[in-house]
Amino acid sequence: MGMTSRAIPEDMNPAMWQHINILKIERVENGMQEDGSAEPYYKALQRGVENQGVPFVPGLHTRWVFHGSSAVDSIVSNPISGFQPLMSGTRGNALWGSGTYFARDAKYVYDGGFCSPGVDGSRQILLCLLMNGFVCLGDSEHKGVLPFRQGRHRYNASVDSLSNPEIFVTQSPGAAYPAYVITFS
Repeated sequence: MGMTSRAIPEDMNPAMWQHINILKIERVENGMQEDGSAEPYYKALQRGVENQGVPFVPGLHTRWVFHGSSAVDSIVSNPISGFQPLMSGTRGNALWGSGTYFARDAKYVYDGGFCSPGVDGSRQILLCLLMNGFVCLGDSEHKGVLPFRQGRHRYNASVDSLSNPEIFVTQSPGAAYPAYVITFS
């Protein structure tokens, strides 16, 4: 990982960063995590959305989200495995269905205790590009497969609220691209 803070996407909402003191931001750089590694999934999602007669809109069908984990190093150093949706829910009830959970705001990850402090007291979270596609309201009964949206097309992710989603849940390991590790206190 290389040191940078200028590479953070310009369209990031400053409210996402409220309530955390950022110590450093590192760009994830390793093998399959290089720029372009998410492209096959991104292009497939784009085709899938457009095949349903809907224009693909970055910022609607993709989002910048946060993920807290005590295994940040493992996620960024083992790009083949990436996020493992079936490991989700190990911290308790999977309220919005099984899968990997992401939050719109860093505060949610921090306040929820989803990132353990290191020896020096700092914590780490991942800023990820999530290819969420079409979303449905999450349900604890969603176990592995989301419902059908239209014909043979399933929803791509579930959320906690359709009108103002704060939590995103994906069941595909390729749907999220860990782009930055943020160390904060």
